[in-house]
Amino acid sequence: MKKLIYIFIILISGYTLAQEYPLNTSSFDVPDYAYIKDTNNEYDKYVGVWKGDWNGKTIYLELKKVKQFRDGVHPYYRDQLLGERKIVDANGNIEIDRISNFDLQHPEFWGLGIPTKYNGQIRNTLLFYPKNMCNKTARLIITDFENLLTLNSPVVTTKMTLHFEYLPSFYDENCIHNVYVDQNDDFPMNFPKDIVLTKQ
Repeated sequence: MKKLIYIFIILISGYTLAQEYPLNTSSFDVPDYAYIKDTNNEYDKYVGVWKGDWNGKTIYLELKKVKQFRDGVHPYYRDQLLGERKIVDANGNIEIDRISNFDLQHPEFWGLGIPTKYNGQIRNTLLFYPKNMCNKTARLIITDFENLLTLNSPVVTTKMTLHFEYLPSFYDENCIHNVYVDQNDDFPMNFPKDIVLTKQ
């Protein structure tokens, strides 16, 4: 009887392990309830709080690696990068703070998105779904990622450069921002077109 239980445990363990697949696996190529996992820790370098400055404002971008369940006709699990932001103006006033109440179900940032070509090279992206922007979305192209070691310090500084690009969308005649867009030829996204962020 003990041998049967032992064999059963081995079979179940093998079945569970067989259900994990690396990140580059398409969700169409895995069975139901499989786990597309960050087996090589590719997302780890992005995880954490990042900080940058533009036009007198300071932005904080927090990225987390989360195991998410995708339900529907073909349910599966997937490691995902999720992010939220905080923006502080030059006077210390908080304009946006989604980090304090990090929304794991509907975050503003998802990644890594579909890689895109930028300046002749394929680059990773984060998808940006800002709240209350009439379904206007963007992608943040990671144009540079570097670890810097200074001569006088054993501390490694990690920097990530992001380039903002809108994704195609439809005009919403009922959008609350239409007057602003007409006057400024842009949405009030409160995010820079280009920024260098330093990992904190």
